[in-house]
Amino acid sequence: MKLAESECENGNTIFVSSFEDSGYTWNYIIGFPYAIGKYMLYYNGEAVSRLSPMFRVVLFSISFVGISLFLIYGIWLTRQMGKISSGIGAITLRTYQKLPEKGIFNGIYAALNQMDAEIRHSNQLKNETERARQEWIANITHDLKTPLSPVKGYAELLACGTASDSQTVKEYGSIILKNVDHVEKLINDLKLTYQLESGALPFHPKQVRLVRYLKELVIDIANDPAFLNRSIEFECDLPEITATIDPDLFHRAVCNLVVNALVHNPPDTTVTVSVAEDKEKGVCLSVRDTGVGISEAEQAKLFTRYYRGTNTKEKSEGSGLGLAIAKQIVVLHNGEITVKSEAGKGTVFSLFLPAN
Repeated sequence: MKLAESECENGNTIFVSSFEDSGYTWNYIIGFPYAIGKYMLYYNGEAVSRLSPMFRVVLFSISFVGISLFLIYGIWLTRQMGKISSGIGAITLRTYQKLPEKGIFNGIYAALNQMDAEIRHSNQLKNETERARQEWIANITHDLKTPLSPVKGYAELLACGTASDSQTVKEYGSIILKNVDHVEKLINDLKLTYQLESGALPFHPKQVRLVRYLKELVIDIANDPAFLNRSIEFECDLPEITATIDPDLFHRAVCNLVVNALVHNPPDTTVTVSVAEDKEKGVCLSVRDTGVGISEAEQAKLFTRYYRGTNTKEKSEGSGLGLAIAKQIVVLHNGEITVKSEAGKGTVFSLFLPAN
């Protein structure tokens, strides 16, 4: 079939061509009332038939390679997911082994390693806290039995009528009252620490003239018959500092620190309470002593609720909660408490309170 060139005239298109059929030649003319482009397409069936086997081979090869790569990637991905799944299960069973942080899943491996490290650290702290709690329960049980024994003994003597004169009765009663007060203090400490932890304790902050407040506190402790022969000093270069505190709770925190310094140091130890302004943190109150000091290992555990230091075994007056309560009260005031100590040179507890 032969196609003639098309002609465009006045925007119209005319096609003129002819074809042969049954010995005849047919001519035709086709006209369009608008411009039409013309493209020629030649088709060689023999060339296409020769290329068809080669095309099939190439297509099959590409398909085979693609499927193989897909299967290999699927197997590799399955192994990696299995490794991740096994890692998660091992973390649950506490048998996890650290995975190398490389490859496209390095972020997931790093997260698993971090999770395992945090869980192990948390379990360690939990075990240490539980062990300390059990030791503390054993200690406070012993501490409660110690004052209860004389209470029971002297009460039995009074009940049997052994004490015939009033002076003996008065002496026995004084001993009973002293030991009952000790038991009451232990119970109150235990109650207070749990109230502070749960937020159940009433908190009534108000503005207080801190210098005067601390002077009175130091005088009260110095006048305590138990510390009449001890050296307690107060230092402050400022006329007055105003701070917002709960007077009763803060009195308990500072008293715990001062009494702790007095009880667990030799009689010739000097305890100094001082207060000053801190440019960064507001107000700094320190309790400093010239005692035996505290080791670094003990410093890290001082504020643990169930921890009792090695130098507290000689005395049974304390509940082992004094420093933990002091920290809880300072934190309740949005403050901070730190400790610095050196063996043989003493200890300094620093309380930082926000400025008004």
